[in-house]
Amino acid sequence: MSRVALVLPAVDRPDATTPTPLGRLTVPGRAIPEKTVWVDPTEIGRLRDAARDVATRAHAPYSRFRVGAALIMADDPQRRAITGANVENASYGGTICAERTALTQAASLGFRKLELLVVSCVATLDAPVADRSPCGLCRQVIHEFGNRDPETLVVVDGGGAGALGDVFDLDRLLPYGFSLGQS
Repeated sequence: MSRVALVLPAVDRPDATTPTPLGRLTVPGRAIPEKTVWVDPTEIGRLRDAARDVATRAHAPYSRFRVGAALIMADDPQRRAITGANVENASYGGTICAERTALTQAASLGFRKLELLVVSCVATLDAPVADRSPCGLCRQVIHEFGNRDPETLVVVDGGGAGALGDVFDLDRLLPYGFSLGQS
């Protein structure tokens, strides 16, 4: 299958300001322009299948919540699928999510520019996207390896028949991601 155009819709939410006796409180809005990105559904399907497969090997004795991730790094000339599963630990701080496992593997191979990441939570495929998308810590790590050319995309496995996944770019995944200004 060839690449298809995917339109990421514009988001335009103004600031909401409320005056108080001690000064105003502002809820920051966000303006994200519409953008068109090109995706290869076959490649997404291949990574989704790899993420589902590696999720079966997750070490999740405490939560039983098995997650798999598969990614392609833009600076990998072989465009190999790099995978990772969540690995839990009785010392909860020692636990690592599937997304960070895959990104750590990619970084260990010398790659720094994330192009495409697919995440699969096999037990919650039909749940709302909030119940199967990357946690906050993973979103920040994804942001660290994120890329604008080509645009980094994260696909959250959509599960059911006819669903390939829910797609996020960096602006939609983590609108206020922390950065030290490095590229």
